[in-house]
Amino acid sequence: MSTWGKIFTAIRGGINEAAEAAADSQSMRILDQEIRDAEQSLRQARSDLAGIMASNKSVNRRLEENRAKEYKDTESARAAIAAGRTDLAQGLAQRIATVRAEVQRDQDELDRLLPRQQQMLRTIQDTEARITQMKREIENVKANESLLRAQSAIAHSQSGINTRLGSAVQSLERIKKRQEAVAGRIEAGAELAALEDGSDLDRQLREAGIGGSSQSADDILAQLMAPAAPAALLPPPSDKR
Repeated sequence: MSTWGKIFTAIRGGINEAAEAAADSQSMRILDQEIRDAEQSLRQARSDLAGIMASNKSVNRRLEENRAKEYKDTESARAAIAAGRTDLAQGLAQRIATVRAEVQRDQDELDRLLPRQQQMLRTIQDTEARITQMKREIENVKANESLLRAQSAIAHSQSGINTRLGSAVQSLERIKKRQEAVAGRIEAGAELAALEDGSDLDRQLREAGIGGSSQSADDILAQLMAPAAPAALLPPPSDKR
């Protein structure tokens, strides 16, 4: 195949795929329209069948009437022959021949129309059953389509929720790290300030028990409860007058 032939084939393939995609996207609407078209054809077939049945009834009624005429004229002709009135019998015989021709014509038409009527009736009944079955299947397909859309929406929503949760977790971790960094800088600043004013050195001396006097409430209470020191040991009061 030439290059141009391959390109033309590819273009046709793309057109067919696009047409199939468009048909798939409108499948439910197409199915509903096809069912409506089938029901319209079915209504037309019923109307045609009703016309055939009416025609058959009319032919059958005319056939019965002509047979009744034939029977009556036959009896009258026999009576005329018995009475010696061959002229009347001849006239009745001619009318009987005409009626019999009409009866044969009507019978032929009835024999032709009755099978057609039966065939149309079977076709209509089969079509009605197929349309009913198709409607049930379409309803099932619509229900499944709605279910699939709902499941797809739920899955898409769940995916979006998971994505948003993942993003929120990442944001939370970044906030925690930023807060830890800020807290570290604050602690480092406090330590540097303590070193600069010497308070950190005093704290270290106190922790080592060196320098300074710090008495607890128990120590002070013990001193108050101790015996008073001898007067000689006390410093003399100053005499300032």
